[in-house]
Amino acid sequence: DPDDRRRIVVQVWYPAAPGASGDTALYLMRPDEFSSSAGARAARKARTNSVLDAPIATDGAPFPVLIYNHGGLWTRWSATFSTEWLASHGYVVFSIEHFGFNQTTKFPDGTPFAADTLTFPKETGDGRQDALTSWAYLDDPVFKIWEADARFTLDQIESLAREGPFQGRLDLGKIGAFGWSFGGALAVELAAVDPRVQAAVDHDGQLFGVVRETGTRKPVLQLRHGVDDAEAYPEKDRPTVRELMAIVDRWDSTARARSTADWFDVKIAGTDHGDFSDLALFYPRAEGRLDPRRGHEIINAYTLAFFDRYLRGKDSDLLRQSPFTEATFQAYPAPAAVTAVGSSSPAPSSR
Repeated sequence: DPDDRRRIVVQVWYPAAPGASGDTALYLMRPDEFSSSAGARAARKARTNSVLDAPIATDGAPFPVLIYNHGGLWTRWSATFSTEWLASHGYVVFSIEHFGFNQTTKFPDGTPFAADTLTFPKETGDGRQDALTSWAYLDDPVFKIWEADARFTLDQIESLAREGPFQGRLDLGKIGAFGWSFGGALAVELAAVDPRVQAAVDHDGQLFGVVRETGTRKPVLQLRHGVDDAEAYPEKDRPTVRELMAIVDRWDSTARARSTADWFDVKIAGTDHGDFSDLALFYPRAEGRLDPRRGHEIINAYTLAFFDRYLRGKDSDLLRQSPFTEATFQAYPAPAAVTAVGSSSPAPSSR
């Protein structure tokens, strides 16, 4: 339908004016939006640390802007542990709901939504081939749709900076992107293809898009889980899973090697993929896993230190070595500039 338009829903966290009061917002402001009945039951009574519709803080310089993208098949609020944290440290965080590959079945006005086109390829029973086919489908068309969502949202943020409640409070020269899983991959892609995005943090997402081949000229922080994914599968399937993960690792290595800015890699022991979202707070933990609040502490500390450095110019020892015993830290400095006698590429440092 040439007259149809895709609808983008965005939830925003921002620093509130001093003295802002009111009841803290429920975690699920509209539970009927959420298609997961089990998830809704687990989260229905939870409250956040945020106050709805508080006036934005007006003291000081405009705030840096962050774009957040949720994981595939999840929601715009599924990393409230991090979006609230960053807002409390002086960032305005715009979290995008990517309809069609999410958990939300209604728009905020009650209009229903169903993904009736562009559905996943049918499985054949060949685990390796099915995974590769699904990855190809995610790369095109799904990833391209998400990228268009994010770039459209950036366009709207430019308008919000000129009028309305955010007028004069958004620093459009300091924009970063982050996300979980598929959304983390999108953050890195935005740093590669959109000049407005100055830095990217990937919360445990395998890469998609052109960045896998081209790298990026913007700094990147990759945070990764520490549990061996293959252990969750029957023994007969583990070689295939490890082969697929080796492909993902090669994509990471290629993107990193072809990038011309600082790149950081942090692996957190005892965490799995869901620990980079709020899910870990609502569901039972497997034995031996890291306490989810400890995991969130580490994720938030690195995310904040990274954006503070590359958007605000505040240095941090955290980006030189890790104070967390659970975190394995590697820094890949940007290659040295070419000189008259040639060039040098410093080896990665690790702590």
